[in-house]
Amino acid sequence: MRSLTASISSLPCFSSCGLAFLFAVALLTGPANAQVINEWVANHTGADNHEFIELLGSPNTDYSGLTLLVVEGDSTSDPGLIDVTLSAGMSDGDGIWFTGFLNIVIENGSGTLLLVDGFSAAVGTDLDIDDDGTLDLMPWTALVDSIGVSDGGATDRIYAPVVLTPGFDGIVFTPGGASRVPDGMNTGSVSDWVRNDFEGAGLPGFTGNVGPNETANTPGLLNSTIPAPDSPPLISELVSDHVGADTAEFIEIFGSPSTNYAASSLLILEGDAGENPGQIDLRIDGGMTNTAGFWDTGFLADMVENGTLTVLLVDGFSGAVGDDLDGDDDGVLEVTPWTTLNDSVALSDAGAGDLTYSSTVLAPGFDAVATRPAGASRIPYGQDTDTTADWVRNDFDGEGLPGFPGGLASGEAINTPAMVNVVGVDDFYANVDSSSPAVLRATLHEAIDDHVRFPYSASGTDTWNVLELADEDPANSANILDVYRNASYPKAGGGNANYNREHTWPRTFGFPDDNPGNYPFTDCHQLYLADIGYNSDRGSLAFGSCSAACSEDPTLVNNGQGGGAGLYPGNSNWFTGSGNTGIWETWGARRGEIARAQFYLDVRYAGGTHTYRGAAEPDLILTDDTSLIVGGSNMAVAHMGRLTTLLVWHLLDPVDDLERARNEVVYRFQGNRNPFTDHPEWVGCIFLDVGCVAPDIFADGFESGDTGAWSLVVPGGAK
Repeated sequence: MRSLTASISSLPCFSSCGLAFLFAVALLTGPANAQVINEWVANHTGADNHEFIELLGSPNTDYSGLTLLVVEGDSTSDPGLIDVTLSAGMSDGDGIWFTGFLNIVIENGSGTLLLVDGFSAAVGTDLDIDDDGTLDLMPWTALVDSIGVSDGGATDRIYAPVVLTPGFDGIVFTPGGASRVPDGMNTGSVSDWVRNDFEGAGLPGFTGNVGPNETANTPGLLNSTIPAPDSPPLISELVSDHVGADTAEFIEIFGSPSTNYAASSLLILEGDAGENPGQIDLRIDGGMTNTAGFWDTGFLADMVENGTLTVLLVDGFSGAVGDDLDGDDDGVLEVTPWTTLNDSVALSDAGAGDLTYSSTVLAPGFDAVATRPAGASRIPYGQDTDTTADWVRNDFDGEGLPGFPGGLASGEAINTPAMVNVVGVDDFYANVDSSSPAVLRATLHEAIDDHVRFPYSASGTDTWNVLELADEDPANSANILDVYRNASYPKAGGGNANYNREHTWPRTFGFPDDNPGNYPFTDCHQLYLADIGYNSDRGSLAFGSCSAACSEDPTLVNNGQGGGAGLYPGNSNWFTGSGNTGIWETWGARRGEIARAQFYLDVRYAGGTHTYRGAAEPDLILTDDTSLIVGGSNMAVAHMGRLTTLLVWHLLDPVDDLERARNEVVYRFQGNRNPFTDHPEWVGCIFLDVGCVAPDIFADGFESGDTGAWSLVVPGGAK
């Protein structure tokens, strides 16, 4: 027994990103067979008042001789110290016992939880006297099971052989809880475990948001038999023909982020009359989607024919290339060698006698254009009504493909392999109706809603990658230009000493928790790269107008702007106070852009859920009433301000080329635009509630020209 314990306690800590949390679970032999820690929750959204630990053993068995020990593991807090003891009890008819809900008992720092039989020590006992990661004292009788969770504190101590680290399941965050799936699975590996939904699915009073590779919380109940299923993949984009030699054909699928779709296969079926319709001409197996949920075949050189064809996306394919699935050529598949048909789409040149094998057929004229589409994209990217209305033809001249001239026309999509599908600016706003403030708000929301989320930090593409392109210094592509100091810094990614990421709408005010369902947290239309010191000065200050009595953060001269200090307002940022009652005044050349980012958030986030991912979204509202600007956990309704100040900034600092270029970059990643960069006139229509005609917005009566010279009448109303 001692040799086993020594091998456990000598395990090194793991190194990874995330919270300073190391949590380990060890289960010692008790009076019945096969006891395991079946589920635990140490951290969830909001205050941790629903922590718990669940045991699985024999049904209707008294486990009162067992004791749970919460043991410190943080390197700065005496590793090995017993912090908490909890006695077990009687299991139910399923063999389940749990602690009941604990209120901030299991800390989020490093720690170890042991379940012991015959415990003979007390709270405060140090089990690892020399803090070397080996238990010096073991005041119990037997050891059965263990599990560890680590965020990688370099010198933290762990006392379990199996460790759930950020990324153990493809999700970069430290798990706040986990379940054995199925119940009692105990192979001694991380594959026994599925992380619990951090948003609290299954916990009383929590809405929850079970995502891919997650399961619901089930305190005192049998665990979910399988984790939440991945999203069924869709054929998202295909190109079978383009200008010149067809060297850049491709097919793209859309599914869950960072998910392996190797069990899915793309099948190209022949459709031309006289060429054996129904024959499988090509098979391509899927792969791992990127952090946005897209995967593509890579460029195929003249492998997808230009005639009539059908693309199927299937699971469990058991056939082979060359198989004829329509032996009598009647347009009906007699053979279906797969377990699941996920999606299909056909391209047709309308040849006499041609056959297709999908309910969605993109033929000449499907979009009022007389030619066969050479390629097409789902617009929006996840829309799936099984009709041609889901699809927009791609630009035949190769817009978006490397080395192609492009010639995007109205009604066409850009070629975007392994990225979100997008159209031209005018088409993006085609359904926006500016006839009234309410209608404009509603139709704009529909246009910019449901964007593609990239993770805040990840090994794949994340917000660092997006922002280092969006905030690139126009004078030096190897540098970024930060938003507040106007400093040009070499691109260095996360963890550098110069700049970090600024939530222009402070995350404190409505969306503090970074998780896959929190869309505003990672929305790059409002995230900016900022000098670390200046970002710290900004903190969570509300926007407002300061004075010469405020503290000053001067700018540097770059991009033909900035520089100078000591004269209010000059080219400096100014700040005073704290939080919602404090003031941050952004310097003159970027304040309008920051204001338009807040207007975007107000319209983009109107409550409800994400159409394609199901994530609950907040209603973000701009206001002048600072008493409404409060922090806390992820909120259903959240406020930010000050609206009047932002409206003035919008007028004083019109849209420039830097802002326009930034909008394009974020659009190519997220698939949505900031409409107030493209149409600054819509700000007055929506936020002043007096229509969309310039004379009704501005007291001067100017209808066009330099809006920086207009004066503003603000009635004080907001959304």
